[in-house]
Amino acid sequence: MDKRLTAVHDYIHAEMEKQHIPGLALGILVQGEPVLLQGYGYANLEQQTPATPDTVFEIASITKLFTATAVMMLAQAGKLALSDCISHYLPDLPQAWQAITIRHILTHSSGLKGYTETPRYWETTRLDISPAAILDLVRDEPLLFPSGQRYHYDNTGFYLLGLLLEQVSGKPYGDLLDELIFTPLGMADTRVNDPYAIVPRRAAGYSLQNGALCNKAYYSTAGTFSAGVLLSTVNDMAKWDAALSTERLLETAVLQQMWTPQPTEQKNERLLGFSVGLGWFLVDHEDTFFAGHNGGIIGFASAYLRFLREGISAVLFCNRDEVPEPHKLALAAVAVYRHQ
Repeated sequence: MDKRLTAVHDYIHAEMEKQHIPGLALGILVQGEPVLLQGYGYANLEQQTPATPDTVFEIASITKLFTATAVMMLAQAGKLALSDCISHYLPDLPQAWQAITIRHILTHSSGLKGYTETPRYWETTRLDISPAAILDLVRDEPLLFPSGQRYHYDNTGFYLLGLLLEQVSGKPYGDLLDELIFTPLGMADTRVNDPYAIVPRRAAGYSLQNGALCNKAYYSTAGTFSAGVLLSTVNDMAKWDAALSTERLLETAVLQQMWTPQPTEQKNERLLGFSVGLGWFLVDHEDTFFAGHNGGIIGFASAYLRFLREGISAVLFCNRDEVPEPHKLALAAVAVYRHQ
């Protein structure tokens, strides 16, 4: 085996043991071509099912990248503009939200309070409630700041983008993503999560309690929707990554726009060590630069990174929650691969 891949395997095994991660799938891609697609540990501890590149994980907030891409595809087709106010498409929004634009939401500068930041939300996570009930959690909250002034991570806005996509297309969110992205790219295992459905090769999710792994608690997809509802595999993500190196989904100029910093007025995101593009986080890292997103949900953690100058990408899914900054695992795996 290539010594670089051996070094990556050794690193991942050591981190899994240190962080009590039961199962993990990793992909490293160069110029859209996989150099490593590998599963480690177990997708299901009770059945001792090995994790593979075809294991289906909950990818949590990596969903936002697909939501943003669908929005940009509709914009490219002339069906909406980023300068449009979200209230133009969703007229029943509160008065305080009327001037929030699609661009504000994509750049996490809307000023909306995240519904997951409210104590009442955590009383609903086991309940299959309606989108209206989710938005009611923050409907009467004032904006945290005038739209565009500051960065503040925003699940509420991305939830609204899913409703926007449905309104503009006339199709359910999952069906639209199937039509625009998953079916054209052959991403057969990527779909909206339905916890009641039989999903072949679905990973079980785990939490660490008192130093021991246990099965994750039920978490309703009503609280995720277009902000974090998707399932996927490392193999499917490799197809997505390859498409982002072409114009199969978006024109090159549009892709570059998504990966260009969109600074807020106060630029507080720079104090946090990153910039924000259109749905993507943009990070200066040592001597390089990457665009990406983390995901975290009960039972799962994930990361997807694209080193834009070098043409290297990494995707990492694991079936344990509260893994701190999963992108750092992916970063380190790429560093081990590059520097051997």
